[in-house]
Amino acid sequence: METCYDRIVSGANRNGFIDYYNHKIPIRRFLSDIERCAGAFAQLNLRKGDVVTLYLPTCPQSLAAFYACSKLGLVANIIHPLVPVNLLSANLAKTHSKVLLFYDATVKDERPLAQLNQVLVRCSIADYVTFRKPAYKLYSHFGGKRLRKIITYKKLLDSGRNVQTEPMGTGSDTVCYMHSGGTGGAPKIVKLSNNAFNGCCDGMFAMYHPDVRPGMWNLATLPVFHAYGLCSAIHGPLWVGYNVILVPKFNTATVKRYLNKYDVKVWSVVPAMLKKMLADGTFYCKGLSNLDVIWCGGDVLDEQTVEQVNGAFARYGSSAQLMRGYGLTEMCGVCIVNNYDYYKKGSCGRPMPGNKAEIWDDDGNAVADGVLGEIAVSGKGIMSGYLEGDDCFAQKDGALWIKTGDVGYLDDGYLYVVDRKKRSLKIAAVNVFPAQIEATVKQLDYVSEACAVGVKVNGKQFVKVYVTLRAPRNANQVKSDVIQVCRDNLIRYAVPAFVEIIAEMPRTPLGKIDYKNLEQRN
Repeated sequence: METCYDRIVSGANRNGFIDYYNHKIPIRRFLSDIERCAGAFAQLNLRKGDVVTLYLPTCPQSLAAFYACSKLGLVANIIHPLVPVNLLSANLAKTHSKVLLFYDATVKDERPLAQLNQVLVRCSIADYVTFRKPAYKLYSHFGGKRLRKIITYKKLLDSGRNVQTEPMGTGSDTVCYMHSGGTGGAPKIVKLSNNAFNGCCDGMFAMYHPDVRPGMWNLATLPVFHAYGLCSAIHGPLWVGYNVILVPKFNTATVKRYLNKYDVKVWSVVPAMLKKMLADGTFYCKGLSNLDVIWCGGDVLDEQTVEQVNGAFARYGSSAQLMRGYGLTEMCGVCIVNNYDYYKKGSCGRPMPGNKAEIWDDDGNAVADGVLGEIAVSGKGIMSGYLEGDDCFAQKDGALWIKTGDVGYLDDGYLYVVDRKKRSLKIAAVNVFPAQIEATVKQLDYVSEACAVGVKVNGKQFVKVYVTLRAPRNANQVKSDVIQVCRDNLIRYAVPAFVEIIAEMPRTPLGKIDYKNLEQRN
């Protein structure tokens, strides 16, 4: 089977571009940099199975290193660039990493990195841009506490310039480590193979069946350290021939500028990104008329946001739609999604080609349509396992399945997600699902976001709901309205005992509402 490297070499549009900080990098140069990076890794005596850590944001360097790893059979250990050094150190030890690529803009003091027993490679915006390049170069050298004897990304590529390397990777090789909350809630290191990445992309584009022509762009605002971001928002679009815009840090004004500047056809997002743009008005722009589709996953997407986005499309004369999907890191980020051939309001869609979904009871038996249970998935994008070696698969009908830890139901093949199993609350021995409460509270048109958590008073469990508002409102009236709408629509155990208005929701690094932060406030 093909590697991710094979796919890019055979499929990328050699006359196309990658846009990075408004600088257009020719795909031909990018492919050349992959080869030079592979040559440099060979010069460092890296062998098949060795680990290279990418402590980087979404940038050309992270992608070139990823594909070089794929070519040589190395493993790209992809880490959030803002992870504290003590956690980074523990990860490097666990993964047996040998090389660390980092970004000068996110590592101001390089001295702690010297203690990590890694070959260090400093990357910079200046590696790929011409606009303000002198300023970026000066920052790279003097903008912080820099180590003198260190390999720069430019020197790394120079060292591999004339080194010929043969492809050593195979489809079944682990191409990267991604970091997940795990299906049970404990942090895990997920092993994803070349086959999984390519299989996931095959399924997605078999559903989308795009007509890719020169000059069409894909907008990548999801981070490279997110499986959904690297696989569906970057790898897939590159190998089918799109030009790709890399946005290292999401900014609503930047995204609006790109939508207006280029013929953007495809955009993969998480709900928080759309909500920010809708809230500040930047989503409403003439560039919407070019879009074919927005894929949305990674968190709960409410119908109000779907209607607002689709209404904006109609306003600018576009027939595009917002397509809700479902996935997890263990499935390369996405395995179920709506599309133009089949779409059902409120659902996450149907499994992509090559994927299956069932709802299981506690004994692993599939339940009937409409019955709640644990979502189980199987397919081409399935992980190779956890690095920790935990027993993470269920075997059924000759296939490997993952019990996701999410609660939902199927109806005519369409998946409806109710909540995370590990987030469910026990109120008087009855399961209560925070996501159901949140969706109910957001029926109030003045509520922007809601998060339901469990609180204990004298050892007894209650529900508390935090809300943010679109405009100021009397707190007592808000509490009364929230409780009443829950009484009208939910079982009595799910009616919140406490309601608190906050200015904004705390967020995880991936933009999801940080419900654990809210739990700890009580």
